[in-house]
Amino acid sequence: MGIFRKKSPLPETPDSHLTFFTASSANNFRTITREVFAEMGLEVVMHPGHAVDDSEREFGLWNVAAACHDQPPYAWRGAIREHLQRVLTSFDAPDPFDSLTPTDVPRQTFARLYEEASMPGIDGYPHREFAPGIVEMLALDLPDTVTVFSHNNANKFGGFEALRTRGMANLRRLEVEQLETLPMQGGGSFTALLGDSVYTASRALLLPGLASELSGKRVREEFGWLMSVPNRHQVVWHIIEDATVVGAVNGMARFAAMGYSDSLTPLSPHVFWWDGTSYEQLTQVSDDGGLAIRVSPAFQAVLESITADR
Repeated sequence: MGIFRKKSPLPETPDSHLTFFTASSANNFRTITREVFAEMGLEVVMHPGHAVDDSEREFGLWNVAAACHDQPPYAWRGAIREHLQRVLTSFDAPDPFDSLTPTDVPRQTFARLYEEASMPGIDGYPHREFAPGIVEMLALDLPDTVTVFSHNNANKFGGFEALRTRGMANLRRLEVEQLETLPMQGGGSFTALLGDSVYTASRALLLPGLASELSGKRVREEFGWLMSVPNRHQVVWHIIEDATVVGAVNGMARFAAMGYSDSLTPLSPHVFWWDGTSYEQLTQVSDDGGLAIRVSPAFQAVLESITADR
C-alpha cells in the first residue's frame, strides 16, 4: 500500500481558525478588525475566531473574513466596517423566531453542517459532532438568510431531537442538483453531489442511504464508506467494495483539499471513513503543509480484508 505514503500539497498552510487565510494574513486581518472596532467606539478582546466587547457580545469573524478573502488588503478596512455596521444593526432587530408559529418553524428547519472552528460560542447552541472538526446544528431557513437555533429557541419549538427529525426530512426532500462520478487513474471512482443550495454538503447526514438510493449499490457494513464535505456546496463519497478504494481515497483527498481551499464557505479538507459507529479522519496536514493519508489499524484491517477477497 505504498500509494498511501504520497502527499498532495495544499496550496497554502491555512490559519487554524480563519482557514482561508495563511496565519500571517489572518493576524493582519485581526489587527485591522480591532482597529475598526476602536474607530466605531468599541473596545474588544480579539480571539482567533471572534471578538468580545465590554458588554460580552460576541462578533464572529468568519463571515467578514470570507468577504475579505477575495479582496486586496487595502480594501479590508471598508469591508470590515460595513459588515460590523450591519451586525450592530441586527442586534436591535426583532428575533425572527418571535414572528413564527409552531407550525412555521418545523417547515423551515434544516439539519446543517458547520465547520466547528467557524462557530464562536458554540456551547450556546444545540449541536453534535458529525465528524472531527464538523458539527451538526439546527438552521432556520429564512427568505434572505439562515439563522442557527439557540438552546432557548430549540426548546421553545419542541427540542433538538424533534426539530432534527424535521430537519432531516426537509433535507431528504431537496432535489439532486448535480451528480458526478469521477473516475481515478488506475481504477476506482468517487461520487460528488454538487449544488448551489447552502444545504448541499449537509446531505452527508443522509449517508449511506443517499448513496445507495442514487447509485443502486448496497453498502457492506463491514467495509463502510468514505466521505468528505470540502465546502457547503459539495459532498463526496465512495462506497467501499474492493481494492479500488485505494485510488478513491487518494482522489478524494486531492478533491477535498482543493474544494476547501478554493471556497469562501469551507467545511473540511479531510477525507473520513465510516468505521461502523462514527467517522474516522483518514487525512491530516503534515509538517510541510502536505496532505498525508493516515491508515489506522481498523482501516488497515478493511484493506487487508478486501485484498483477501480478491
